[in-house]
Amino acid sequence: MNVDEKLREFAPPEEAIRLHSRRLRSQVLQAAMDDTAIAQSVTVMSVRTRRRRRLIVRTVVAAAALGIVATGLSVSFDGGSPASAQERFIEAAPAPAYDTYGAFSTGSTVYIGNHQVTFDEKIKALYYTSEGVLVRMGKVAYTDTSGPSHYTLIRPDGTYTSIELRMGDRVVGTDPDSPNVAYAEPTGSRWSFVVIDLVTGKEVARTTVDGNFTWGGWEAPPVTLAGDRMWALFDAGWMEYNWRTGATRRVPGTKNAPLETAHGRFAYYNDVSQPDWLVKDFVTGELVRRIPMDQENYGGALSPDGRYVRLNGEWPVYDEDDKLVSPPGPSSFVSLATGKVVALEGRELYGWTPGGNTLTVDAKRDRLTVCNPATGDCDRIDLKVGSGRVKLGGLPYES
Repeated sequence: MNVDEKLREFAPPEEAIRLHSRRLRSQVLQAAMDDTAIAQSVTVMSVRTRRRRRLIVRTVVAAAALGIVATGLSVSFDGGSPASAQERFIEAAPAPAYDTYGAFSTGSTVYIGNHQVTFDEKIKALYYTSEGVLVRMGKVAYTDTSGPSHYTLIRPDGTYTSIELRMGDRVVGTDPDSPNVAYAEPTGSRWSFVVIDLVTGKEVARTTVDGNFTWGGWEAPPVTLAGDRMWALFDAGWMEYNWRTGATRRVPGTKNAPLETAHGRFAYYNDVSQPDWLVKDFVTGELVRRIPMDQENYGGALSPDGRYVRLNGEWPVYDEDDKLVSPPGPSSFVSLATGKVVALEGRELYGWTPGGNTLTVDAKRDRLTVCNPATGDCDRIDLKVGSGRVKLGGLPYES
């Protein structure tokens, strides 16, 4: 047997080898953005999520179409040359780019990873999923105005599919590690819990529960999602639905809990008897971390992946025309795994990426900035940003 001939016969095409090499290089560059331990976890997560992401490649939007400038000062996570951050952004494969750079919108355009998509309608809200970003849009950019909303799933490679969802004015549940969207809907005097698979567009699960909901102005209790469970916040606290087993239950000790959840975790606090944040696990009830609050740090939010809490002392203020008149106070970030606190300079409105980086956009300077909240190191990317109010992934826009 001629081994060389057999090797040539069964060898993959040269183009496939080059494509695999480019993808591997992008993954290595992406991993270098974090410290060793985090880089390893991100790399493993990217491989795992790519296996379940069924990307249908119909069109690929070139990085040049984004107006990326290959010059200008950029601070790299790994202390490399000024151009390395720009190069990483341009050369990143779709899935790592989505995890690292996240998504944001201006007007009717959505920027996802290193791609962009423009629609005829205005963007209302963005929701991270394992398949890409679920976009809520309509004739106006606000979620509480009359008129229908339309939903589109944009995949990390820039391709997209309309999703038939009729969820009305309510807070829905998604998760960066799940292909599903969950919501509650009124069913007579009761409530239905509904789970939809965004890949197939079909209903995954449904059940009906009892509960009072008087504290919010939405059509149904707000919902969060992780794994094969969803939770809705009633007057009596969080109610859990495990659609794998069909079981429902009240989560103990969550009466009057605030609406602050992510990735199967929730925060419990109040302004009188419990100002400190108690971040707990929904399923086990175990305390993940207690976060002390004071006059400088009295507001915050969980990252979509449930690994960090952003702390700030002042909320942003908008005028009647929805223009920012007062930026938020300086922010610091707490790792729920280690308790380490990292402060970032400036008074920025921070969103999040699916992988847990912070996300800010400066439309005047045409700049995208992502920072590692574990270290405070940032990448600044020159990116031509369109006009309109900037909406950041990882932030709620339901009013």
